[in-house]
Amino acid sequence: MIRCSLVAPLLVAAGLAGCNHAQAQQPSPAPVASFADTLRKAAAGQPVFFLLAAGVVEARSVNDTVRRSVVAAPVQEALYDPALDLLWVRREGRLEAVDLRKANPTPVPIVADMGEEGEFVVRTKGKRILRIRGECVVRGSIEVKWFDHPSVNLLGFDEGEPPKPRLVGANWLVQELDRGVREVKVQRTSLPALGAPPIVKLPKKVARCATPAQCGTAVPFGGSGWQLVYAGEDDGEDCQHYRCLLRDPATEKFGKPPLPATWLPTANSTVIGSCGPYRFDLSGKWYGTETQLCATGGACRSLGDALMLGWLDGEQDVGT
Repeated sequence: MIRCSLVAPLLVAAGLAGCNHAQAQQPSPAPVASFADTLRKAAAGQPVFFLLAAGVVEARSVNDTVRRSVVAAPVQEALYDPALDLLWVRREGRLEAVDLRKANPTPVPIVADMGEEGEFVVRTKGKRILRIRGECVVRGSIEVKWFDHPSVNLLGFDEGEPPKPRLVGANWLVQELDRGVREVKVQRTSLPALGAPPIVKLPKKVARCATPAQCGTAVPFGGSGWQLVYAGEDDGEDCQHYRCLLRDPATEKFGKPPLPATWLPTANSTVIGSCGPYRFDLSGKWYGTETQLCATGGACRSLGDALMLGWLDGEQDVGT
């Protein structure tokens, strides 16, 4: 009998052929599921979203049957990029990348010594710009250019001692430069709806627009059938606070976003709420504010002190 071995002595031709045949019959190892696919399977068709809660990045399904910790504390900020299945997290003075295509994603340090102030921005080879949307003035930006020759640059920081960030993840950035881009829908419909005529004339006590023609412009509110109507902004020292209300075109009544308890025949200060942005999943049936998860035509529930980061498989953002 001929035994197959990588260290066996000389074999006759017939025996070698038999070994090759035996080796060819061995099944290939099954591919390891990505962390993102594991979430989808566990959620069983329910939409999954990410949030930052008590310094931890978590993934949850809308029915709350899935709750997974993704990045441990203390996370200061986080940004999710569904097209590349990446989480960008800022913690303890570092910017880290978390690859959700891995089975067990581990944060990879990209920038060190970035300090605690300013925003971070990632510019990719495909001319995409990733940043956390905010309404407040920031001291400056720490910008990662993810090109053939990665770099990190400072913008702003004109007052005081600027940070001195170091690019420590250049090798990873180069290795992942041609990372496959997932075809996933990420759409934003902003307010005011520039160039569009107002759909309603708001009372003077409600409208506070620097450009009057912008007040009363509106965009569809996800799959609800309602409209999100722009009513201007409130003054703030370093932050902009936008004012919006909901309108039901079927009844021509107004309600307070994100989910009206009552509808009024005329717009007044009691129905003024936030302009969001409201982050709808691709079905348009679920949407999140910064701290709430809502079902279209249903109810909202609090996410506590958590901050919603986005939906696993793309989203439609409405508002500003």
